[in-house]
Amino acid sequence: MSVLLDSSYQAVLVYVLGLFCGVAVHFGIFIHGEWHVQAPQIALGHFWLFSCFAALSRYYKGSVVGDLCHSLLILSAGYLPRLFTSIILYRSYFHRLSTAGFKGPWYARVTKLWHVWACRGCKNHLLLENLHEQYGDFVRTGPSEITVFHPGVFMAVDGPRSECIKSEWYDILHPDRALVTTRVKPIHAARRREWNRGFSAQGIYPIDLRNHEPISNEPYRTTALVQHESKILKYIEQLDVCIEADAKAHVASEVRNLFFWFGFDVMGDFVFSKSFDMLHQQQWHHIIVRLQRALSLLGPFSPAPWLIQVGFKLGPRISVLKDWFDMVAWCEQQMRVRLDEGTPKPAIPDLAYYLMELNDGQTELNDRLPWLYGDSLLAIVAGRQPTAAALIGIFCELAKHPEHAEKVYEELRDVDATNLKTLTSLPHLNAVINEGLRLYPALLTGGARKTTENGATIGGTFIPPDTTIIAPRHVISRREDCFERANEFIPERWSTRPEMIRNIAAFAPFGTGHHSCLGRFLATDTMRFVVARLVKKYHFRLAPGETGNRVFDDVRDQFTSNPGPLSLCFELR
Repeated sequence: MSVLLDSSYQAVLVYVLGLFCGVAVHFGIFIHGEWHVQAPQIALGHFWLFSCFAALSRYYKGSVVGDLCHSLLILSAGYLPRLFTSIILYRSYFHRLSTAGFKGPWYARVTKLWHVWACRGCKNHLLLENLHEQYGDFVRTGPSEITVFHPGVFMAVDGPRSECIKSEWYDILHPDRALVTTRVKPIHAARRREWNRGFSAQGIYPIDLRNHEPISNEPYRTTALVQHESKILKYIEQLDVCIEADAKAHVASEVRNLFFWFGFDVMGDFVFSKSFDMLHQQQWHHIIVRLQRALSLLGPFSPAPWLIQVGFKLGPRISVLKDWFDMVAWCEQQMRVRLDEGTPKPAIPDLAYYLMELNDGQTELNDRLPWLYGDSLLAIVAGRQPTAAALIGIFCELAKHPEHAEKVYEELRDVDATNLKTLTSLPHLNAVINEGLRLYPALLTGGARKTTENGATIGGTFIPPDTTIIAPRHVISRREDCFERANEFIPERWSTRPEMIRNIAAFAPFGTGHHSCLGRFLATDTMRFVVARLVKKYHFRLAPGETGNRVFDDVRDQFTSNPGPLSLCFELR
């Protein structure tokens, strides 16, 4: 009897020790720093340890080893529940965001898994819009996350005085690296300067998207961009051939497909001097099909970066996960081919040439490979998706409001639609593009930032240190206190009716400061060329049965925006 009591007493002591271990591990380890990249190893390590304890305690039952493993199993039974209990209690009542009084769904204090489930349909932009209506401009949407709907958020997190860094989401390519995903500011600044060799200042002066006046005396048009104009115009010609064939056959054009084909063909050529040839073939390239499927992962899983890491490292490479890794492998293969062939300068230098040239002879190849692979992948993914999405939105609105298409046509009637300097001076053309970018931002909810040790103040509200900040452009750019009749397509707000812009800070389609999109001028140039070419040559309208509502109703928030279908009927002028 005494042996049984001693054994039970020992088990209780071990269990209590497990409880203390759970609290100690939480407050001594996991509460400090970032653990999302290590999440797969942590999950796998816990699983294998507990599995080994269980197996060994059974296999060596009655021996010293068996008794030890049995005790460790009991300790684990106390450790895990207490670890999770400690996390839940701390996040609910003692976390810095709890004591600061930020409002939001009660379950958002505890975990981001609710957000993953709520975004299973890739409609995060609508979810956050509803939370804004319910809780206001500052909403706690995660244990250490605040979603900010105040228009001052863009300057606060990315402006020249901001100390914020990119959030954990940007480790998505780990161990590969890319300019877009670089979180350390000095490294990002150095890498951005190197990228500028492919976007170096020379030629034409930058125009402020808001008032079409020169931003500064520093020119932005680059030798690289000027050279790539010929490539852009070549693919616009192919786009035009597809549309003209449909127009002559009196059939509707599915412009969503056409604009995506155009965008990816241009970017394939821009990055690797190798087109995906989708416009010519008039069908999706198998790699881009896989990319589009793979991006569906980012819809539900972006709210929980640690879950992305777990899925990529531990998930079976089937279905959309296989699609993702196939796309990564394709980009790596293209870069590897270029490396094996050396770095001969193409007739028109592409991005791969500039990237391979960086630090050439100064940095070991193995150290450069993660950058080369990551940069090429992100250039393909992030480079064309936003431009295509904006063009779909612009042509949807022009088809709904043909009077604006006619105003643009009147500006274009007697000018060269391939002369970029002329196009940048046309007020209504540029106003249409601005309004399209406002209503159809490339990043609906993406672009998370994280405060550092000094926190951040936005609109008079202090955001504590080590807090992730989400700034949903979809909601902010449609605020009525920032734009009069904010949900309506009114290009004149950017030209003849500036009073309709109540707070210009809400308009940041390409970001601000040092994290602004390097390809923003390439994107806006491309949009000018496409809109000018098609508006000057065609009348167009919504196809029979098409309302244009699918563009927005079926849009998927997958970090970048993925609009719904749009069918238009084109007629030669």
